[in-house]
Amino acid sequence: MIMAKIIPPDYGIYLGQYEWTAGDISTFESAYGKSVSHFSSSRGHWGLEYVSGHPHLALSTAKTAWDTGKGLLVQCYNTYAGTNDEHPSGYTNDLLLAGTYDANLAILAADLRAFNNPVWFQCGREPNGVGQDYIGGFGTDGTQSLATAITNNTAYNQFTPPSPPAGAPSNLYSGCSGSSIPDGVGRVKAAQRYLYDFFVRRQGCTNLTFDSQGWNVRYYKDSVDNQDKYDSNDYVGNEAYALQVLQDCNFANFYPGDDYCDWPSLTFYTLDYYDANWTWLSGSDILYPTSDWINSLSVTYNQIQSVTNKPILLTECGFPDGMNSNTTRGANRVTDALGAILYQFPQIRAINMWADHTSWFQNDIFPYNCLIASGTTQATALQALVTADPKMFNTKLKYSYPRKVAFASVNWSPK
Repeated sequence: MIMAKIIPPDYGIYLGQYEWTAGDISTFESAYGKSVSHFSSSRGHWGLEYVSGHPHLALSTAKTAWDTGKGLLVQCYNTYAGTNDEHPSGYTNDLLLAGTYDANLAILAADLRAFNNPVWFQCGREPNGVGQDYIGGFGTDGTQSLATAITNNTAYNQFTPPSPPAGAPSNLYSGCSGSSIPDGVGRVKAAQRYLYDFFVRRQGCTNLTFDSQGWNVRYYKDSVDNQDKYDSNDYVGNEAYALQVLQDCNFANFYPGDDYCDWPSLTFYTLDYYDANWTWLSGSDILYPTSDWINSLSVTYNQIQSVTNKPILLTECGFPDGMNSNTTRGANRVTDALGAILYQFPQIRAINMWADHTSWFQNDIFPYNCLIASGTTQATALQALVTADPKMFNTKLKYSYPRKVAFASVNWSPK
């Protein structure tokens, strides 16, 4: 079994593109003028190969992607108590920590060992339910919602981590509960540590590069104009408690630690809210300056810097102008937001560009066209950044193989 990690490029970033609909990657590459470093059209996203909510890895598909020289992303479960295709019915993090899904996880581990090449590995996805009901799970068994916890003033100290698995570090769950860590955040943190211990120590999967599940960059202009403040106002009679809980749901409280994460990861979008696409609006649009979103990124970026200096992955990223794919506003989003990422946030070393899918590409779900296509103003803006500094954009992932001392760093490409 190899020991391998995805490491940052010597200069600049990796730029990758999801493919939820056939042709997304080639569409973006035509606009980009380069090959993406990840992903492959044969395996262009994480939502693959789940069986009754349990994750698997199709080896033939993974090998095809690898042989094209493109990096892969493999996801485990969604680490929240909810219902979707990415975790089994009745899933909770408490059941995960109790070993309920170990037999299913062992199947994925066997797939990963058989693949035996480095991959980005997500223990879960989007613990960005800050303000939503699906962040980690609340209550004594992790089945209650954030809203219930806020209403009942029970968002803290209800989660009691179990004893660590046999042979695991005795401090595996240290800092996963307490008076300043909301239980939902603590459960997601504990889940990452459990899964790292399971796959690496117990199953010998040393080819995994762990990200931190994609923490969402929430809107933050200033101490009054920010998403935490807006969401807390929804809890009439409990606004102060709600605001404290939401503020404590931050990356610094969540981060599982350098021993359990290789690339801290964020999701970042520069969004507006057009009246035509959101029924809760009535006759007016809400347009946010790109500078507000850059400031929002700065807030979360600073939280990351307070706990680690590891390279950051934007595991979802988009600069849309609503559903519009060819506008000056969209082009300015690319110029200003991507330009800021490249030169103002040096710890960010990789970006996964978002794509579109009919299941969410509609009103009141996710009415944002994030795919940059050739011939658009957005593409022109992207190409200008590439032309200005082409070495900033790397087309192949770089891997480290610690056991191969003479080849400690390998910039792999297909034969």
